[in-house]
Amino acid sequence: MRKLLVLVVAASAALAAVPASATPPSPVTGAFAVVTVTTTSTRTAGGNTFITLTRTAVVSGTFTGTSTDEVLLVMHPNGTTSLRGEGTCVCTVEGRSGTFDYRFGGSGIFPTSASGRYVVGHGTGGLAGIHGEGPFSGDFAVANLGGQYHSTDAGVQPTRSSRSFAR
Repeated sequence: MRKLLVLVVAASAALAAVPASATPPSPVTGAFAVVTVTTTSTRTAGGNTFITLTRTAVVSGTFTGTSTDEVLLVMHPNGTTSLRGEGTCVCTVEGRSGTFDYRFGGSGIFPTSASGRYVVGHGTGGLAGIHGEGPFSGDFAVANLGGQYHSTDAGVQPTRSSRSFAR
């Protein structure tokens, strides 16, 4: 009897953990273009220069809207620059509007090349339940986005027309 109770509890927990309305992954295509940049701090240590920036950007493609983020650039003595940051996008995806948070990290040669990865989550409004991830590449002002997204909420439902993005 005790084994049966343990199995029932375990099965119930497993079913509760699976989102009932998750959408299949859909591709992300588009661009992230910085519009404004404000330097909020600069310091040097160990031959590295640390620069913190606040940026606004226009996002186009699968995610369409505007974003604000904070970025830490670390310019290394060997000429490479690493970057990491986080922000919020006021966006529309598949006709659904809301916000989502994103984090990113990467590296490159400032200001001409940068690449890395981003993660999207914590959606609100029509974007509640959105999750996404993928690569970005470009320079420190404009980046092309790839990857995929899905939703664990009925709010964001991919349509057939969203599977390709014409520029």
